[in-house]
Amino acid sequence: MNKGSGLQQGLGLALRLGTELVAATMIGVLMGYAIDHFFNTRPWGILTGVLFGGAAGCLRVYRTAMAMPVDEDNNNGDQTPKGEGL
Repeated sequence: MNKGSGLQQGLGLALRLGTELVAATMIGVLMGYAIDHFFNTRPWGILTGVLFGGAAGCLRVYRTAMAMPVDEDNNNGDQTPKGEGL
């Protein structure tokens, strides 16, 4: 693999997106655990933390994916400009 190869760039982006999703979910779980610990509301804090952390992670992944540049070498005519998805 060359230093700037597309495969290496793609793997780096996939690792970044996966890490962001997992990190946001784990932060939500930790915050939910803290809420459960202080207010004795087990398991509702953790469940809420998982939901909010997962939603925040998905939003972060979506925003990062929408900020990616468009592949100009795409020959099938599907060239969606950056930021205009869905």
